[in-house]
Amino acid sequence: MIKLRSGRNEVALHTLSERAGPKLLALHALQGSAQDFATVAATWPGAVYALDFSGHGRSDWLAGRAYSAERWAADADAALNHLGEARLFGRGVGATAALLLAGARPDKVPAACLAPGAGLHACGEHPDVNRVVEDRAFLKECLEVSSRGDGSGPDPFVIETESHHRPRRYGLGFAECARTVLLAEDGSDRPAWWDAIRGCANVETAPADESAALAFLAQH
Repeated sequence: MIKLRSGRNEVALHTLSERAGPKLLALHALQGSAQDFATVAATWPGAVYALDFSGHGRSDWLAGRAYSAERWAADADAALNHLGEARLFGRGVGATAALLLAGARPDKVPAACLAPGAGLHACGEHPDVNRVVEDRAFLKECLEVSSRGDGSGPDPFVIETESHHRPRRYGLGFAECARTVLLAEDGSDRPAWWDAIRGCANVETAPADESAALAFLAQH
């Protein structure tokens, strides 16, 4: 594991496999960590790196707790700058960050595969005032455990990102700029922005099975 500078904080990048072949940067779901990708490391044909987003795993917690998918995309950008070039595989909010990074850095990201998981939907297309009020009440309780403690779990404040809204056109410009975006779909409900990017010329459908989706990603 190495620590990389991301803004004023440090994030942890883990090396899960160092095999020769294409590099993969794995981005976890909300309240997850790099350790969620052990099975990915066993199946990917090259080197596998997994990032702990800010507020998760071995990475720093943010002062002020201003977490967002965009902030986590910036964390992933720090990892990508270190790696040079890599394919991306993201789950949940990690898929959202992967989409933003693939569009922002097409020279370094040959392809990105987006998979379902926690944090993908957030609160939908429109702000949900009731949800924000409920989350704020919960977060007030979280102040009692605001110290890092034993580091056994994520910063409780990361859950506030579930109150963020993502309009239908969210990420569309990034999808259009990316080289290849693969959507791992199993027929279940997806956010409106996911449906919107499906129509882009460089977006393809990947198998729902994770191993098959990774094999498909390795071909791009």
